[in-house]
Amino acid sequence: MKYAILALVGAASAIRTISNQDKLFEYNLVQTDKILEDLPAFSAWTPSLNGVPGTQNEYGDYFQPYNRDIPERFTGDVAIDSYPVDKFTQSMLNGYAIESIDGKGKDPKPSGKFYLTKDSARRAAVEVLATHFGLKGAEGEKFLGLRYDDAWNYYDVNKTGMIDAVGVSQFFRYLTRPLGAIDLE
Repeated sequence: MKYAILALVGAASAIRTISNQDKLFEYNLVQTDKILEDLPAFSAWTPSLNGVPGTQNEYGDYFQPYNRDIPERFTGDVAIDSYPVDKFTQSMLNGYAIESIDGKGKDPKPSGKFYLTKDSARRAAVEVLATHFGLKGAEGEKFLGLRYDDAWNYYDVNKTGMIDAVGVSQFFRYLTRPLGAIDLE
């Protein structure tokens, strides 16, 4: 009986249990395809990705580093060639705009073209209403509920879901026209 118990203990210790963590680790070691670029939802760089160092290491180049390079005329605080810096457009480019991609394949590159989506333009509209007209909270949401979709449809003529971020000040002037003139600097 004593030897039977020892044999069972020996047999049990020979069985190797593999945890889910070990399985995941082994899977990741043999996977060589890029991950992020294969996702169909990746179509542009958002402001939150600015400064991402990427994932380039000995196991592969899964995601390129990204630094947002906005057009020179919207950078800094000083005028270039006697034209003042458009602070409003600079704010839209740095805080709300997406940068589209060049090349739809495995290695998309930033295109240098910036757009506002319907959602990001709405978030910007909330800020514009609060900053320039004092419409905050429910009051601002009520105004947007009445006017936003019409203004968006007026400017998104091709129904792409995006409008050019560089000329977006005209969209906000159109949106807030019933409230009076707006000074966007």
